[in-house]
Amino acid sequence: MEAILEILRGAPPWMFVAALALLPLVGIPVSPLWMVTGATFGMKTGMVLIIAGFAINFALAYHISNRLLREPLLRVFQRRGIGIPQAQPGEYAKLIIAVRVFPGLPNFMQSYLLGLANVPFRIYYLLSFPPQIACAIGFVMFGDSIVNIEGGKIILAVSIVIAAGLLFNIMHRRQKGTAKVKEVKWSQKTEPKGK
Repeated sequence: MEAILEILRGAPPWMFVAALALLPLVGIPVSPLWMVTGATFGMKTGMVLIIAGFAINFALAYHISNRLLREPLLRVFQRRGIGIPQAQPGEYAKLIIAVRVFPGLPNFMQSYLLGLANVPFRIYYLLSFPPQIACAIGFVMFGDSIVNIEGGKIILAVSIVIAAGLLFNIMHRRQKGTAKVKEVKWSQKTEPKGK
């Protein structure tokens, strides 16, 4: 990871986009890449490069997991005890948001899980951007503020990352609560009336 970051520090913008698009596909963490992008190009250009990287990464990850390597990936997830949720019509948006905001789940696993769950590509693609952009903003700002030695921006960047994490945690808990309520309602409807 250190070697990759060192190479990227002096690289042209297209190489950052390629790194942001391809490296997460093999499990490289994205947050250090976001920080280096912010430190190298600043906030505005850094975010443009990251969004371009997302655009390629999301499309590739979906097609790899949904078509190209579907069976091998299913076996890998099953060996690790990770169940693959099967997307139901009407629940696509909830599933995408739940997976994207799940605390601690790496970016590449999120994308692969959603591809394996057969979420329609168009919905997956559009709804994957907002949660990832919300996370990236804090890391890019942090990288930018360290280079420019702006204490206020560093504090703001850390606050954004913490706030995004807390918000995602709340959203994930709410999703779990909603699922439990639905399960209880369904089980009540299926009980025989005589009891």
